[in-house]
Amino acid sequence: MSIRKSIILLLTCLALPMVGQAQSAHWAITPSYQSITHFAPNLFKVKTYASTGICDGDEKWVVSLAMDSITNITNGYALAMTKNKDKYRIVYIIRENGTREAVTEEVYAGDYPFFIEDRCAVTNKKGKYGFLTPSGKLAVPCNYTAVRPFRNGRALVSKEKGGFDKLSKGKAKISEIDPDGKVLGSSEAVVAPFDAESLGKVNMPYEPTPDPSYQLFTENKRHGYKKDGATLLPTQFEEAEKVADDCAIVMVDHLYGVVKFNTATVECSVKEAGGKLTAEAEIPSVWENKVSKLTRIVNDASRKDFEMEGVGTARTLKADVPGENGKRVYELACEKLVLWRSLNRVDDHKSSVNKGSSDGITVSAPASVKANKKGICAVAIKVTNRGSSARTVNISLSTGQKSSLQVPAKKSGSVTVNVPVTKKTSCTITARGGGASSSCNVTLNPAIVL
Repeated sequence: MSIRKSIILLLTCLALPMVGQAQSAHWAITPSYQSITHFAPNLFKVKTYASTGICDGDEKWVVSLAMDSITNITNGYALAMTKNKDKYRIVYIIRENGTREAVTEEVYAGDYPFFIEDRCAVTNKKGKYGFLTPSGKLAVPCNYTAVRPFRNGRALVSKEKGGFDKLSKGKAKISEIDPDGKVLGSSEAVVAPFDAESLGKVNMPYEPTPDPSYQLFTENKRHGYKKDGATLLPTQFEEAEKVADDCAIVMVDHLYGVVKFNTATVECSVKEAGGKLTAEAEIPSVWENKVSKLTRIVNDASRKDFEMEGVGTARTLKADVPGENGKRVYELACEKLVLWRSLNRVDDHKSSVNKGSSDGITVSAPASVKANKKGICAVAIKVTNRGSSARTVNISLSTGQKSSLQVPAKKSGSVTVNVPVTKKTSCTITARGGGASSSCNVTLNPAIVL
C-alpha cells in the first residue's frame, strides 16, 4: 500500500489534517555555532567562542574552523589569520568564489589588512613592510618602515627610522614604487596625513539580496517561514534572517545554523484514541535514514518526544500515551528542525469530530489562499467520505459562507467557495454529514496589503 493511501486510511479522531508543503528545508549548516554571517554567495563565516572558519552551503569547509580572524572580502579577496602574541599571521588568501591560496611567507597583517589593486600591505616579524599578491607571494619584500596602499599603480614607501612619522619634525625621505617594487622616484617632502576615506568601502560584510517570495512570520516570539503565503517551516527559531539564495541564518537553542529550502514535500498523519498514538509520515529524501521525531504537545505545556520507526523516507509510530484532557498539537522534526506541525488544535474530550470512527468524513483545504484582483478568495474544499454509503455534506465557514455537496461512498468530492476579504483572515471550515464532522483551517490573504 502506498504511503498516500495509508495516510488516507489512518484517520485521526482529532481531525488533524494531513499537511503537504510545497517546499521543505534541511540544515545547510547545523545549529552548532556562536555566530554565522554571510561571507560571499553560498559562503558563510562561522564562529565559535575560540575560532573562525568559512564553509559553503553544504557545510564543506573552505577554511577549517581553526582561524583566529577572517576579514571580510575587499576587492575580491579576504585574509584568514591566526594570532601570534599581539600579531595576526596571514595563513590564507580567500577568493569570493570559495577558492584559497596558502601564504608560505611568514607575514602579518599591517595597518591596511585588505587588497587594493591586487596588493596587500603586510609586515614581517620585525615589523618591516612589504606587499603581498593574491597568489600568496611577496611582490615587494618587507624592507620598508612605512607604506601606503597602492593608488593608480603607485605606492608611497619609506625606509627611514620612524617612517612617515617624521612629517611632524620636517621633511621625510619617501619613494614611489610600482606593483613589483620598482622605485619610480624619490624625494624629501612632507607626507600629508592619510585619508582613509579615499580607499572607499573596505572590509565591509557581504549583504545578499533577499528573496521577496519568502516571508518571515512570528508567533509566540518564535519565527518561521512562508513562501507566497504557504507555510514552509513552522515557527520555531529564536532569531531568523531573511531568505537569500534559498538559505537563511537562524538560531535554535541559542546556537546559529543555516537552513536551506528545497522542493521536497512533507506529509504526516496522526491518530490518537483510547490512549494509543499512531502516526505515519513521508519525509524528504534529504532526511533519508536520519532520526525523525514526533512531539506531542498538550495544552501548550506538556511535551513528549517519540522516535519514529523506519528507514528511507517512510516513517511510522505506535505509542501509548496518557489520557490527558486538553488541546493537542503534533510536530514532526528531524535534527532539531520542525518540518511539520498540525494546524488544528482540538480537545478530544469536548469534540465529537469523527467520533474516532473509521467511516467518518475528512475536510481539507489549502493552508493559505490569496484573493484575486476583485478581492475574492476562491477556497477549494475537498471532502472525503469514508463511509459505506453516500452522504450529503454541509459545509460552513467561520466567515459566514455555506455550501453543500453529495459525496459517494468511499469517494471524495470538491467544492469551491468564494470569500471576499479585505484583510488577512483566519478561517475555520467545518463539514458535517451523516452524523460525522471534520474541520480545518485556512488563511485568507487580501490581494493588496495596505
